[in-house]
Amino acid sequence: MKLFKNIIIFLFFSITLFANEFTDIKTFEASFIQTITNPSGSKVLYKGSLHIQNPSKIKWQYKNPIQKSVYIKKHTVTIIEPELEQAIITKIDKEINIFTLLKNAQKITNEEYLSNFNNVNYTLTIKNGKLFKIAYKDEIENDVLLTFQNIQQNHKIDEKIFKFYIPLDFDIIKQ
Repeated sequence: MKLFKNIIIFLFFSITLFANEFTDIKTFEASFIQTITNPSGSKVLYKGSLHIQNPSKIKWQYKNPIQKSVYIKKHTVTIIEPELEQAIITKIDKEINIFTLLKNAQKITNEEYLSNFNNVNYTLTIKNGKLFKIAYKDEIENDVLLTFQNIQQNHKIDEKIFKFYIPLDFDIIKQ
């Protein structure tokens, strides 16, 4: 559940950054590499893709080392894990006020911003006017680094990207 919580925090934070620095962004797609380094120096590397369509459609597609899809639409998060043959559906009770969060992002340099969300400090790196990296320390002191590649902004995203199917034989866990 820690990874799930980190994903949720990051996703909400991602939306706030786009609104803060790039008010005209309506869509964002990229491949990502997520590196998690624990306090003893051990690393775990995840790879996948991210699709965001303003105002509230998000899909994380983890491809390596495990396959997992995370869909967020308004107040519902659905995680589909084919290897475990399960889907986790979570309702988000409290809507986050994006405009309040926007006030927290502060420019450090031409390419870096610092923001605090849920008592976590995030360092954001912008490259060529696009979100390139996000670094933060999670609640169990892991260093998390997300690096984006093949970035596309403000283009049409097929609505099918945000639709999902849960196979009938999967366990469904509602939280």
